[in-house]
Amino acid sequence: MTTVAKPEPVAAEPTAEQLPQPPLAGELRINLSALGIDAGAPDFAERFFEMANDNEPYTFEYSGNGELIVMPPAGWESNIGENETNTDLAIWRRENGGYACSQNVQFQLPGGAIYIPDAAWITQERYDALRTGEYASTIPGAPDFVVEVRSRTDRVAAGLAKMQEWMDGGSRLGWYIDPYERRVHVFRAGQDAEILDDPETLSGEDVLTGFVLEVRRLVFARYAELSDDGD
Repeated sequence: MTTVAKPEPVAAEPTAEQLPQPPLAGELRINLSALGIDAGAPDFAERFFEMANDNEPYTFEYSGNGELIVMPPAGWESNIGENETNTDLAIWRRENGGYACSQNVQFQLPGGAIYIPDAAWITQERYDALRTGEYASTIPGAPDFVVEVRSRTDRVAAGLAKMQEWMDGGSRLGWYIDPYERRVHVFRAGQDAEILDDPETLSGEDVLTGFVLEVRRLVFARYAELSDDGD
């Protein structure tokens, strides 16, 4: 009698949740000054902008001490807070003027740093004064209003230091939103930062009169839902 071997059972394909997850990658810093790159060249900001566009989806920034900062895509989770803030800011701008932008516009600070905020706004006067080329590349000076939203790979100390650079560069109001700690650091020109624990709303104060962001509902609660889904 011939024995027929039974076929080995076919293992089910692992789900996305079962696959090993790569570690979250943080930012990479490269000292351009040590490489002999002159950040003071008149066309540096324009060439930097072109380089950044050629290397999407990575985000490129340039620090005031000569470092190229390369940041990987933050992912859809980290984009939630940025999108919610930008949506409400854009709606407010329609009625009040000025120019609001998200994570695709470079600002060059007086000290030379080139940063891309998560959300920002400048006055109508500044927007009208921009040269044609600056619409497509880099806006000189810090935004009047600036927002940074912490992602999973961000270090809080580095984020707060960047916010202080924005303020030193001319910003009048800034928010550092930390959805993981449910905390907001409010920066005002010429003042120490104020820490708000789990605030319900944030106000544009006298910089963006009438602008209110429901940060607890639109940002903190959304991140909390994601955390619950992952448990």
